[in-house]
Amino acid sequence: MFSTGAYASGTKPGYKGYARGNALITAAELKHLIDSKDPNLIILAAENELEYRMGHIPGSFMVDRPDYEAPAETQNGITGNLINAEGFTKLARQLGINKNSKVVVYDAKYDATRLWWAFFYYGKTDVRVLDGGIKAWKDAGYDTDFLAPERRNGGNFAAKVTYPRLRVDTPEILALKDSPKGQLWDDREQKEFCGEELKKGAHRKGRIPWGKFANWELFKQKANKAEWLSAEEAGAAVKKLGADPKKDQYFFCQSGVRSTQALFTFYLLGWSLDKLHNYDSSWIGWSKDASLPIVTGYGTAPTVASIP
Repeated sequence: MFSTGAYASGTKPGYKGYARGNALITAAELKHLIDSKDPNLIILAAENELEYRMGHIPGSFMVDRPDYEAPAETQNGITGNLINAEGFTKLARQLGINKNSKVVVYDAKYDATRLWWAFFYYGKTDVRVLDGGIKAWKDAGYDTDFLAPERRNGGNFAAKVTYPRLRVDTPEILALKDSPKGQLWDDREQKEFCGEELKKGAHRKGRIPWGKFANWELFKQKANKAEWLSAEEAGAAVKKLGADPKKDQYFFCQSGVRSTQALFTFYLLGWSLDKLHNYDSSWIGWSKDASLPIVTGYGTAPTVASIP
């Protein structure tokens, strides 16, 4: 079983120096698991159909965002939010996921951590993210498939909200305006942060006034956006941001996907899980409510845009 306990205190640094380095898995380690024909192994490709059809890890099942997104009409018209426990249970069981399944998630850029977060939120902590994603797999010279395997069905995993603080909504973000107990990180790209770009689904350009810029790419390799920096490099980025371990950490982006990159990195570094919160509605939800404040421009230019 993968060990991904809620706290990392007293543990020795693992892969790449991370306190919770076992939340990542290398291509070579995954290949070994596949070759050993471990019956509990479930591999999920957090990709869209085009990406998946261009070559996926043998035996992996495609899980695209629409597969685990809640209908907008159940979310006050907000798109992209996480499906409820009943819906997630149905999806997991269709994939053949059991209580004791070893789940590995991979992507081409940043969707894998969204699935990791969803599983963790619903009580499935035996989940690892492939460091380097599909690029690392292909670069290692391993084979890929082009046809999807048959779904296993019959899994027994039952989703239950187990870590409710991993997911927060607009009222809690609004309350941060006058609260010194939390820090809010805007994990979008600079043009979105400054109000120069409006991505599909959002209603207004700009940013939450008290959110600080922390581009999701800060923690990833430039040559491969699916691969994490070392713990030393990621820790330096977090320090430069001014993140305070004593405060609750809130993360958002366009739809709560890229923000899980930052949340997952803080988790890898050993931050307390109960202090890490993903704003699921993110900018789509915030921008939809005309009563909520926004600012635009470069008046508060990002203090951290890149790490040498």
